[in-house]
Amino acid sequence: MADTYSNYADLATHKTLGTDYLISQRAVIGARGAHIAIHGGEIEAPTTQLADHCAATTNQSFYTFQGVMSSGNTTLHVTSTHFDEPILFQVLRTVEWTVSWHGASGSDLTTYISGLDTELIDAIRTRLIAGGFTVATTSPTENDGNNPLNIANRNRRGLGVHLALSRGLRESFYTGADLSLKSIADASRRTDAFYAYTSAVMAAVAETRPQSTADSDSAAPQTAPPVPSSQTVTSVAGYPGAGTVQMRMPFQLDAMGRIAVVTNPDRMLVQRSRAVVATTPSEYVGQPEFGSNVAAALFRPSDPIAPALINDAVRDAMARWEPDATITAIRPVAHDDQEGIVDVEVDVALTTTPAAEAVQTESVRIMPGGQVVGRSL
Repeated sequence: MADTYSNYADLATHKTLGTDYLISQRAVIGARGAHIAIHGGEIEAPTTQLADHCAATTNQSFYTFQGVMSSGNTTLHVTSTHFDEPILFQVLRTVEWTVSWHGASGSDLTTYISGLDTELIDAIRTRLIAGGFTVATTSPTENDGNNPLNIANRNRRGLGVHLALSRGLRESFYTGADLSLKSIADASRRTDAFYAYTSAVMAAVAETRPQSTADSDSAAPQTAPPVPSSQTVTSVAGYPGAGTVQMRMPFQLDAMGRIAVVTNPDRMLVQRSRAVVATTPSEYVGQPEFGSNVAAALFRPSDPIAPALINDAVRDAMARWEPDATITAIRPVAHDDQEGIVDVEVDVALTTTPAAEAVQTESVRIMPGGQVVGRSL
């Protein structure tokens, strides 16, 4: 079936980032490879989760484009040779190998592998077969990664892997074969097959693309992948950085010394909401409109106007930057005895959360000079 949109620029003129689709990326400094999923969310579920798990586990770069509409997400499919979203090119220009995760049709449990990185393809095929997975000897035309313009091959070396998993295989990765957004976002629903499959792919990458070998400067791209120019359309609506993994705020390191992240959708929403409420417009570099105008209530006496200003500022900002959130309560307090301090407690939940469970509370104290104090997650 032909794509609805010819490329990302065409899609971006008709759909809204942050409402219809999400873009997430982690460009890891020093990473030599990237796991990507350009048809994530409910376009070809759960490719985002597969790419994300492999990238996070091995500390490689990650990118995903996710369809998150209530229905009709397949219309957001842009074929791999035409996908030209600018942020992805910024990730790919820094890496030497790419595994591009995709879905394929069919109720059988089959993997189709193609691409120009034949060494890595052979290693992945061998590992998957050894793990009991079926790998097709040929790849359907729509899953052919041998075109130099395929996004899998647009890294520094011009070599990548296009990995397409049948519907039946992807369903085997989640209990009840449920590939809905709510199901795939819940890591506890993953089956042993999910981890066996990703482990095989990661082992193949580790075998053929060790971090300590290969001089990246000695392997010039066979076909220099063009980087989108300033003329390429870029859309920055929606909260910057929304996706399946977010850096923990406030910033901290985990037990392994890596940047701490959160993966639970509710916790991600809470900390994103905190960022929206606590940021004053013009503070966010590159997106000066991001934030809420809660600061308008600073230094006001505790009169009826101050809570109203805070309430309106929070609701307006959340409606714009977190449209998938449901606010169940806002409790603002302007202190008479502490000038320039405002407390805002917001109860917020995902719109998909049943009303009875829609209670996630974040306390934010905003002080002069932009200082924010709040309990960590």
